[in-house]
This record gives sequence, C-alpha cells and structure tokens, in this order.
Amino acid sequence: MNKTETRNQFWTAWRLALTAGVALALLCVPACTSSDTANDSKAGAGANANAGRPPTVTITQQRGTPQQPAPTPQGLVTISANALNAEIQPVEGEPFRLADFKDKVVVLNLWATWCGPCRFEIPHLVELSHEFASKGVEVVGLTLENPQADEEKVRDFARQFKINYKLGWGRADVTQELMAGRGNIPQLFIIEDGKIVKRFIGFSPDRSPAMLRAAIEEAAGAKSGD
Repeated sequence: MNKTETRNQFWTAWRLALTAGVALALLCVPACTSSDTANDSKAGAGANANAGRPPTVTITQQRGTPQQPAPTPQGLVTISANALNAEIQPVEGEPFRLADFKDKVVVLNLWATWCGPCRFEIPHLVELSHEFASKGVEVVGLTLENPQADEEKVRDFARQFKINYKLGWGRADVTQELMAGRGNIPQLFIIEDGKIVKRFIGFSPDRSPAMLRAAIEEAAGAKSGD
C-alpha cells in the first residue's frame, strides 16, 4: 500500500466534520466543538462517496469555566493495544506509533489549525517540549484534518508556530478511542505506560499552562522515581 492509499484509509466522514467551520476558526473560546449529523456508519464505496460532501457541522462556543484536568474516572484508563500499535502517518518524517514512546511520559495533543484555542495552546506545548525533552517527556500532536487537502496548510502552520515536536495525522480509530465521545478540541492526554493519567479538555490562558506544567512535572517525577 502506497502513502496516498494509506492516508485515504484514515480519512472518514467523522474527521471531515471536525475540519469544517473554518469561518469560526479563530474564536478565542475554551474549546471547539463539532457536531456531525452525517451518517458515518457507511463503509466502503458509500463512505468514500460521502467524503466529497461536507456533513452538517456546528462549531459552538463554550461559556463558563473550562473543564479542569483531573484523573480520569475510576483511576487510570488503559489505551488499547490496537491504538498504541496503530501506525500513524507523520506530517513530516517517518511513520510512528504511540507504542514507540512506551518508556516515556507522552503528552498527546488533539488539535486542528482552524481551532482558535489550539492556536493559543500550541506555543506552550512548544516551550514544554523543549524544557522536558531531557526528562523523558515526548510531546506528540495529532491533527484532525484531511492529510490530502490540508497537508501544506498544516506544514505551513507547523513552521509558523515553530513546532518542535512530532506531528501526525489523527487516525479516526485512535482519536475516537481517546476522545471517548467528547468531541471538543483541543484535548490533551498525559500517558504513562500506555495509560491515560490526566486529561485536559479545552484551553484557558489563565490556568491551563500552569496546570499542564504541574501535571507533566508530576508524571515525569514519578517516571524517574524522584
């Protein structure tokens, strides 16, 4: 299977829904929410046909206090072996798997260029990636955009924001498992030994950077035994 065919495999009506609504991309809000009313249960030729027609999408503004990061319900949530070992196509470079970073603390960000809160969050991730690289922390960004239509846009964005961490195209099977029915982005997960230990939904300039730093320091310290 060539690179183009592999990318086609990852493109679904669900992820197409998340990339719509560009007109509202730069809203400064805690999180971007997509609501796809298209039928994404079709497979094969039917799904490919639907991919050419934008589904009905609503990008809504969340008001009030963003959800606070906290341990996921019932303690740690284990990521399935299928998701950990799924090959992720890179924005640039070589394919990779989340399992490649099993010996590190992984800070995994789900984002899109059209998402205003994502744009506010990413500079902090760039800073944290540089600061914690020597402490066994790997920052990974998975964009929920179309790897065919949006390839140059995402690459230009990465250069503009000087992203210094690994970027890949979010596979629907992996991102859906991680999001667990919560369609808001940005979403950020701190992962240790294949388990989600902290989850952030949305971004608050006043509080999110400090809370994220504290969570990474805690995870990195636990990993190193400090």
